[in-house]
Amino acid sequence: MSSVGAQPSSASDVTWRSDAQSGLLIFAHFAFSYVPVYLAAATGPGLHWIALWLWFGLCQNGVINLMHECAHGLAFKRAGLNDLLGNWLLAPLVLTNFGEYRKRHWDHHRYLGSLRDPKLVYRTDVRGTRVLLLALRCAVGLEALRRLTERPPQAAEDEVKEKGAGLSLRLVLVQAGFCASIFAVAWAAHGALGAALVAAVGAYVAIYGYGTASLTVLAAALRALAEHQIGERAPLVEGDAALRNFHCNAFTRLVFGAYGFGEHAAHHKQSNVPYYQLPALVSELAAQDPRFAPTGGYIGTMVRLITMEPRSTTARSDPSVAERPADR
Repeated sequence: MSSVGAQPSSASDVTWRSDAQSGLLIFAHFAFSYVPVYLAAATGPGLHWIALWLWFGLCQNGVINLMHECAHGLAFKRAGLNDLLGNWLLAPLVLTNFGEYRKRHWDHHRYLGSLRDPKLVYRTDVRGTRVLLLALRCAVGLEALRRLTERPPQAAEDEVKEKGAGLSLRLVLVQAGFCASIFAVAWAAHGALGAALVAAVGAYVAIYGYGTASLTVLAAALRALAEHQIGERAPLVEGDAALRNFHCNAFTRLVFGAYGFGEHAAHHKQSNVPYYQLPALVSELAAQDPRFAPTGGYIGTMVRLITMEPRSTTARSDPSVAERPADR
């Protein structure tokens, strides 16, 4: 493994902000991300649900980013709070198992760019019209199904064969409480039982369920492609994976780069640094090695990956550009 890669490490040398401050910021972000579901329940079906679907589906990716921060034990200084938030709220709301997610993510760090890397989506060919196929697969739920069942080509025999939430008591309790809260809002807004049921079920299925399975999966896929697919402007490469740091504006930070994902190469370099310290780490690393300087933004990087020439032509025309991984 190259020096870019990271291993689980102690966070004892990290300067932490207070858990109270972290908790308030996390609550504000979580509330902003989930308010579209409750607005849909309160207002009932209508064309405005399209905007609420977009709002929730895109922001839900930031909630997954928060689960990643908890998996690293970095959302809070106290480890128990990270496990509590990851196990009892975030993972059940994105229909996964927190312990399994954490193991797979550390395998991603250990085996980045190799055939044992459990993150496969960044190898997807999205050049030209192929990106439309990715969007279509997300729209009909096929990409969500693939993400639940994918397995690295060279997974060890003792590794979990499939991803999945598992029907745990924790998941049932969290989902039941979530459904009850949606219905309570709908009941308070509509009064009549029938109207409340229609609004609550619709908000749960169309905004939360379909938003997660379609837009959130698409946003997560595009984020992973920008961060790790080899192509234009990928000065840091490990195996078949690129590593990039990004310039983020308010929108791309909220949707793609929340909780340090915008400083992705720095995170892989030093995985024990909380997200709020990563911008300073990027500056420090870039001063020592220009390859850590941000190479552009998420959207610009995605556009370059979608529009770039076939790898053989690109490689011949510009030897500094690393070769893409083989298409899946």
